Amino acid sequence: MTTPTLEHLFDAAMMYRGKAAITSPEGKVGEYIGSGDGKVSGRINGIIHWDLYEAMDDGVCLTNFAGRIQTEDGAIIHFDARGHGKVVNPQKPNDWVMVYGVKFNTEDERYDWLNAMLGVWEGEFSMEDYKHNYRIYAHVNT
Repeated sequence: MTTPTLEHLFDAAMMYRGKAAITSPEGKVGEYIGSGDGKVSGRINGIIHWDLYEAMDDGVCLTNFAGRIQTEDGAIIHFDARGHGKVVNPQKPNDWVMVYGVKFNTEDERYDWLNAMLGVWEGEFSMEDYKHNYRIYAHVNT
C-alpha cells in the first residue's frame, strides 16, 4: 500500500502589477481582480505571470489564481489554483491566509509529470503592500 505525502515543488513570491489579463475568465471563480508577476524557486525555477479572480462568501474569499510559469530552461507550465482566503487575526485585517488546490498543464516533456499531479498551494497575502508569498507542494505516493 502506498502512503500519500506532499513534496515541496517551489516557493512563489508574487506582486500585483495591474497588467492586462492573460487568462480567459470563462470557468473561473468570481470576478477578475487583477494581475501580476513574480518569481518561483525550488524544484521549478522561473517567472510566474498570474491573474486573480475572487468572490466573497460570508467572510471568506473564494479565489482562483490562473496563469503560467516560464521556467529558466524555457518551458511553459500553465496552472489553475482554486481555494479560499481568510483573515484569521481580526487585529490584522490586511493579512490573509490562503489555501488552494492546484492543477498544472504543460506540453513540455521535461515537466509533463506535473500534468498527472494535484498540488497544494498555501501562504499569505498582504493587502498593505499587495505581496503574495506561497509554498507549492505536489501530492505524491511513497
